[in-house]
Amino acid sequence: MKSGRVLVVEDDETVGNTLAIALRRVGFDVAVTRSVDEALAAYDQASADVVVTDLLMPGGTGLDLLKALDQRDPMVPVIIITGDTSLQPAAEAVREHAFDYLTKPVSRQLLVSTVTRAVDSRRQNQARVSAEQRLQEEHRLLAIRHQRTAMLLSVLYNRAVEGIIVLDKEGRLVDASDSFVALVGRPLHDLLDADIRELFDPHPTEGDIQSRVVGLIAGPLVRGHWRGEMTVRAARGRRLPARVSLSVCETPSVDINEPQTRYVIALLYYETSHEELSRQLQQADRLATIGLLAGSAAHEIRNELGPLLGYLTMLEQSGGEDEPAAREMIKIMRESVKRVQEHIEQILSPLRPRVRTRGAVSLRDVIDGILTLLRRAGRLRRLKLEVVAPDEDVIVHADKNELHQIGLNLVTNALDALGDGGGADRGTISVRMSYEGEFGVLRVTDSGVGIPENMRARVFEPFFTTKGSGGTGLGLPVVLDIVRSLGGRVALDVPEEGGTIVTVSLPKYRPDLASPDASH
Repeated sequence: MKSGRVLVVEDDETVGNTLAIALRRVGFDVAVTRSVDEALAAYDQASADVVVTDLLMPGGTGLDLLKALDQRDPMVPVIIITGDTSLQPAAEAVREHAFDYLTKPVSRQLLVSTVTRAVDSRRQNQARVSAEQRLQEEHRLLAIRHQRTAMLLSVLYNRAVEGIIVLDKEGRLVDASDSFVALVGRPLHDLLDADIRELFDPHPTEGDIQSRVVGLIAGPLVRGHWRGEMTVRAARGRRLPARVSLSVCETPSVDINEPQTRYVIALLYYETSHEELSRQLQQADRLATIGLLAGSAAHEIRNELGPLLGYLTMLEQSGGEDEPAAREMIKIMRESVKRVQEHIEQILSPLRPRVRTRGAVSLRDVIDGILTLLRRAGRLRRLKLEVVAPDEDVIVHADKNELHQIGLNLVTNALDALGDGGGADRGTISVRMSYEGEFGVLRVTDSGVGIPENMRARVFEPFFTTKGSGGTGLGLPVVLDIVRSLGGRVALDVPEEGGTIVTVSLPKYRPDLASPDASH
């Protein structure tokens, strides 16, 4: 059985009833009208799925009805029936978008099949329109949602305390949040398409961020994540350590034949009170060296006090201060007292607030002073020490006290790596100084056991130590912190054959660019 509502428009009552009976027999709901006006009134009261109309009727034609219905519902199918067998009415009906054109007399079978097709077409069009309307509504709601989401993301993106940057497959900056722009002190238009290596210093063990980005984008998406530490070149020449989280994302391609575009989103978490933490770490590291200094100074003081007491006894026994021998003893004692004062000064010096003055510092002078201190403390026994320096003195732009702290930490770390040697030869330490490009380089190498791979990324974390209870975990973190503040670089390498190499690169001193600064 068929279903659907059919409106028959026929001025001949007999023909109209005949068409209605034929359609009702197969299940259609049929209404019969006899003029254009009557048909429009009936349609307005109850719309039809199909309209079957005579072409020629009093008061208006089937084409007039077709035009009027088209204004009410352009998708209602209209079947025109006429006794005119000429082609002109058929052509005009087609031009007016009639569904079909039938000539009288119309067979019941042809009438039913044509109306059935018209109903099916009507329902398909209704389903299509309904689906389109539903999609349009869904798109409208999605557009509103996306707009709200975009607004929220924009607020989060630009107001987040953490810096956010977007990088392409070559490690060039595509976008940056307001917080990152403010951190580096450069306008966004100046940052766009910049090589990310201009904004970050390489990490001693993790390398540079650009290599990480390229590797992540080229690799499988499931492994497109990395976390580590980098140093941001912030405004006013500051170097800020930052925890960095890198994640790969894909954007849909406009052309389905082209691959999706990959980007890396970098989130940066940096400590805003870094300067104060830096000062505290350096002070803690200086306190940690007091034991070494005290041991060295105590040994020297004891050596100086022995002759001093002996000369005092001889002076008492000689009975006269005018004798030449007595005057010579007094001179020697005065020099011994002066040396004792110097040793005590060495102990007290790390406890005093320091005034940092950066300018030209001789790398060789600092290293010689450190080795003298360690030699007095007996730390350089039973090992081979190599000191290699060019004929030209290596002069860097630094603070002498900070450079002393760097060198002392590196050499004492190397000594600790050698161990006690079980009473035998402990191994080799090499200290090399040179110029490399615009940097003065200090490279300390030891022949110890090296650092396990799973610990290398953590040796620059404060208070992390591989020495157990024998270390403070401040040596390398403080070195890295000072070097960052000086605009230099630190690199750690563990060769396969064993041992450890730590390389510190500091800006070469240039009189034309030097502007020494002093701060506590």
